[in-house]
Amino acid sequence: MKPLKTIPFLLLFALLALWASGCASQNVNPPQARANTGYVDFHADSAGELYWQVERFDDRTQSFKNVFSTFDPLPDKVLRLAFVPGHYRLQVTFLNRVITQPAEVEVEVQAGKITPVRVVLTSAGTTQVETKEVSRGGTIRGHYGRRTRLGSDETVMYGLSAVADPPMPYQVKERMPYEH
Repeated sequence: MKPLKTIPFLLLFALLALWASGCASQNVNPPQARANTGYVDFHADSAGELYWQVERFDDRTQSFKNVFSTFDPLPDKVLRLAFVPGHYRLQVTFLNRVITQPAEVEVEVQAGKITPVRVVLTSAGTTQVETKEVSRGGTIRGHYGRRTRLGSDETVMYGLSAVADPPMPYQVKERMPYEH
């Protein structure tokens, strides 16, 4: 009897997982557009690797909800996210750069089309980044201890802006003009 009780629990868990995933998908590049799906291509002209974070404004909670984030560079220059067609307010930032504030952009997602969003990083001066490293373990005298190492580095701070272009017909990322 116990295995039968777990089936409704598993179904409920699967439904919650689908619901929690929201209306966007991970970085995608299907050979052709899926039905009732539009895409947003985020691209930036930056010499370095970027760790993207994109959030969507949720009208119900009046706050931004995470749609995509990674602590690794993308395999290509374009971050493509799939959305249900509609109007979205999105916020973009980079997790491996010091940013004055995230860039906000409003996009209109149309079924079977791509809305390109160009993100521009502009130098906004320099700042001090303080680091703190705590290690625990045995000391030279055999006692248990904790050591804290503090550091400080000067780094470039960036301002962000984002501009959405009009939607265009779907193509794979490799054929997009901003991919190269």
